[in-house]
Amino acid sequence: MEPANEVKTRRPRRSKADIEEAIHKAAVAQIKKKGFSLALVTDIVKRAKIEPIVFYNRYKNLDEFYDEFVKNYDYWLSDLIRDSVEEIGSEEGYSNILEKLLTNLMQEEIMTELLRWEIAEGNHITERTSRLRELHAVELINSYSNIYQREHFDISAITALIVAGIYYLVLHKDRSTFAGIDINTIPGKRRMLKAIRSIASMMFRAEENYRLSIGNADDEAETYRRNYEAACRERVESDFRDHVEDLMEARRIADRKRIAENMRALGLPEDMIARCVDDRPDD
Repeated sequence: MEPANEVKTRRPRRSKADIEEAIHKAAVAQIKKKGFSLALVTDIVKRAKIEPIVFYNRYKNLDEFYDEFVKNYDYWLSDLIRDSVEEIGSEEGYSNILEKLLTNLMQEEIMTELLRWEIAEGNHITERTSRLRELHAVELINSYSNIYQREHFDISAITALIVAGIYYLVLHKDRSTFAGIDINTIPGKRRMLKAIRSIASMMFRAEENYRLSIGNADDEAETYRRNYEAACRERVESDFRDHVEDLMEARRIADRKRIAENMRALGLPEDMIARCVDDRPDD
């Protein structure tokens, strides 16, 4: 029999903000695990450690929750563009935006799952996010199209192909390599980033040479020469940074092999070696 004066321990009461955060974190975990289409309210409330009634007091159903949830990710492309606004119109700005697009999509799994959901299912949420992204993309492309107006230099179509390729590579990355390249690895991702820079360089060098060939004003020609020199300097600096990262990655791999060999010499089991060495993050 319990003493009369013993007080039962109660779970601390969570604030409205705490509950909202718990629901959001639970949804993120389930979407990463199962995707938007297969994530269930029962899974979310269980992971958030709340009763279903708590969820339904806030949202009529899962669709209503998703309608609010994806608004946190609706503006990712506009944020990316805003961060590069000072470079827009230049080769460097064009390349940087596409490089950031690939990097951000690989780092943010919810963005990737949102793209996957848009492709797999048409509803008012996926249609809205797709249209909104297109609106921001068109705004960006128009800023370049107004500068580079030439019949055989269709920057809108070229950009569409590059962006579509980036989307597919990211959605495909956990299925297999593509053209023998694994973008889940640092060398594979770096090859794709360099390819983006190369495409941008070819595009803008061709346009620059064309303008120089027809330019009548010395000031215009000089401006293009300065821009070209600045772009070259940026490329050299970028290549140097990549070279340093390659050396650091090679050193990390060598260190892991050395540690693994030392552990084997001590007679430790392979599963322990794998946990201590192989599962370390690459970056």
